Amino acid sequence: MNISEFILMSLKTIQRGTVDQKSSFRLPVLSSTLNNKVFQRIVVSRNFDEYDHSLLIFTDRESQKYYQLQHNKNCSLLFWDQKQKLQVQVDGEASIVENKKTHWDKLNDKQRDDYKIIPFPGKKISSARDYEFNSSNDRFEVINIKFKQMDVLQLSSSGHCRAKCIFTKNSRKEFWVSP
Repeated sequence: MNISEFILMSLKTIQRGTVDQKSSFRLPVLSSTLNNKVFQRIVVSRNFDEYDHSLLIFTDRESQKYYQLQHNKNCSLLFWDQKQKLQVQVDGEASIVENKKTHWDKLNDKQRDDYKIIPFPGKKISSARDYEFNSSNDRFEVINIKFKQMDVLQLSSSGHCRAKCIFTKNSRKEFWVSP
């Protein structure tokens, strides 16, 4: 297998996860850090820019995720596909997208309610359903995660394959590594 094809196949799988709700790459694990603590959570892949090598996710401005990424823009994504036995780890840099209206306009009412929960995400409540969807604040945010590096591992009984890719402004450096 050609290394460029291997890397491109992984990027296309990430891209497919943004449009195919059945793709296991639709729901990667996002890791962030704050004060030397690591935080992980599942996020929804919203849009992949194949030229910029970046992925969009949505969040609530009052979430811990938003706060953590504002204080430390370095983060990572972990994708796993059980059927393909494909694992992709991405080191990235998060930034807040200023023009979020086009993304907001594509959400249905139920999806919009997720950004109107009171009390704010992560706050203590007295019972499982002790929250409302009536915040008047616009807390919807779009985060762009620009890929800096990617580690791709394909497991196979006939031999594993692993490669790394370092993304630069106008190119990428690809090389095989031992699995």
